[in-house]
Amino acid sequence: PPPGLAGVTVPGNFPGQTRAHHVSFTINGSRPGPAFQGVGAISGGGGNSRLLIDYPKAQRQQILDYLFKPGYGADLQILKLEIGGDAYATDGSEPSIEQTRGNINCAAGYELWLAQQARTLNPKIQLYALQWNAPHWVGGAWSTADIGYIVDWLRCATEAGLRINYLGGWNEHLPHGITTQVMNWFVRLRSTLDAKGYASVRIVAVDSFAHENGTDVANRIVGHPAFRKAVAVLGYHNLCRYPATGKICLVPAAARTSGKLIWESEIGALRQGTGVAAMTRSINNAFIQVRATGLIAWPLMDSMPAYLPEEDRGLIFADQPWNGQYQVNLMTWVIAQTTQFTQPGWRHILGAAGQFGGAYGSYNTYEAPDHSGWTLNVQTTDAPAAQTISVHVDRGLPRSMVHVWSTNVRSGRSGSWFVQHINVHPANGGFSYVLQPGFIYTFTTTTGQGKGRKISPSSGPMPLPYTAKPDMSNEPKDLGAQDGSFEYLPDGQTIEQTTVGAPVFWQNPSRFRFPYAVVGNNGWSNYEVSAFVSFTAAGQSAGLISRFSHPKANGVAQRFSGYQFVVTESGAWSLLSNRVGKPPIVLKTGKLSAPVGVATPTKLSLSAHGAQIVAMISGNVVASVANRSYQAGDAGISTGGWYPVQFTNLMVTG
Repeated sequence: PPPGLAGVTVPGNFPGQTRAHHVSFTINGSRPGPAFQGVGAISGGGGNSRLLIDYPKAQRQQILDYLFKPGYGADLQILKLEIGGDAYATDGSEPSIEQTRGNINCAAGYELWLAQQARTLNPKIQLYALQWNAPHWVGGAWSTADIGYIVDWLRCATEAGLRINYLGGWNEHLPHGITTQVMNWFVRLRSTLDAKGYASVRIVAVDSFAHENGTDVANRIVGHPAFRKAVAVLGYHNLCRYPATGKICLVPAAARTSGKLIWESEIGALRQGTGVAAMTRSINNAFIQVRATGLIAWPLMDSMPAYLPEEDRGLIFADQPWNGQYQVNLMTWVIAQTTQFTQPGWRHILGAAGQFGGAYGSYNTYEAPDHSGWTLNVQTTDAPAAQTISVHVDRGLPRSMVHVWSTNVRSGRSGSWFVQHINVHPANGGFSYVLQPGFIYTFTTTTGQGKGRKISPSSGPMPLPYTAKPDMSNEPKDLGAQDGSFEYLPDGQTIEQTTVGAPVFWQNPSRFRFPYAVVGNNGWSNYEVSAFVSFTAAGQSAGLISRFSHPKANGVAQRFSGYQFVVTESGAWSLLSNRVGKPPIVLKTGKLSAPVGVATPTKLSLSAHGAQIVAMISGNVVASVANRSYQAGDAGISTGGWYPVQFTNLMVTG
């Protein structure tokens, strides 16, 4: 490993190995190692679970079952939630529960709703909360006011009947490394949690990347006793490379001697192709190589409008609430190969975890605290050929029947995922098994596993016309905020941009950022988007978006592809061709003969049919241009700043 980073690798031989394709080892229950904390996934970072709440009830429950129901699907053991902060966090923005100090709306967003569903299905699931962004009033990351905001969010969770188990600080928000300010912030957070009745909440630090230059969180803990006492878990992102490979996992040497739990608190950007095998390897190798005992994949699912940057990731694809269609991905069953056969609190077994040598794979073994059961997890994702393992189970653990399950990681056929095989009957505690390349296998004495078999409806395009209406999160159904927040007022008819002041941004703070939200399905091309817009103060602007796409996850929310029609309260207007990575092109601009005015509902329309782009105000065409830059994409609404603008009768028609 590079200097300063510790890894435990087994490149060639180890005791018991006879040749590369035949490995022997012993499972000795009297050698318990660190406690296993679980495998989970992240809802947030951001907006990737947005559409789930809009699904028909039957299909929504099926998806929830596949994610959280024990013995059914992924059986997740940890659910990591975004604490909404009103700003872009990769695939969208999630609303804050406190957009101005003291005005708390615990019903904002959908993360607490999702956590309730997860906890109902699995009362043992561990909940972990983290910020990416924060509302304007907190004043900045690592501020005292921000601690108050977090406590207010915890109160909302409590009101929702939820006990939060773990709490982080800020996601990947350390531009100057682990400073004294950051350490003292965690100390104040710990004392505040204790004083406010949240002493059981354990703190994870610092939800960022490992550093090898002596400035890592693990290095700083040594000389700061109060910080050390405040932190329960060292949470690292992408210990097994980024994008994850799961082959070589590294952690600062100081972390291994810190006495703190080590988690890979985000395994990021796990695409459906390379990401599945990477996750398979990471579950084993992160423990074998760096003793990580908790692992969390990003993202939980792809459930968001079309044309967003991270669409091909997640345990489940659920992008079609209009017909209930969803897809349970291979990632679900790779995770199930561990989660359905273990529980947080089980112990890793020392001497029964290692690598087979070469590219033949790795294995990891767990036992119940009372020695009533054990599970062996083996992966051969990169193995060049079949191999044989010979396993001996010492007395003290069950030595009778062993159940065998496998998933073919290289197969696109769901019938080869999470398959139960003929049971193995050890002789005097020993058995051998031939492992095929490209698989994950689970050998276990536990029972109760299963593969959910609900059938999804067929895929189909999102029908037009689309008419906005409130959903259970009080946001417009099927609409995904990308920056800012768009929520319904109590009248149930008026959508308002509710973010007050520029948020404390996770990435790329810029005066050019503005709130907007989109709706659509792959294939939307020729349509008109319209809405009545009401300004609440002089100097405001708002607009409509057509043929939107945001192909790059670069954190620059305002730079997307598509057309945008912007109208100001003064009557000035512009038709823009927005671009990724560059300022927008002005296609046409002008000004009305009179101001639009404040509190005056004014109908705006933007249509795209073929190459013809037409913008209208109050039924009158103000711009008609021929432009072929964009052929398809989502529709949307926008405001020019972080202030309240109201929209009614939002529609998209063919």
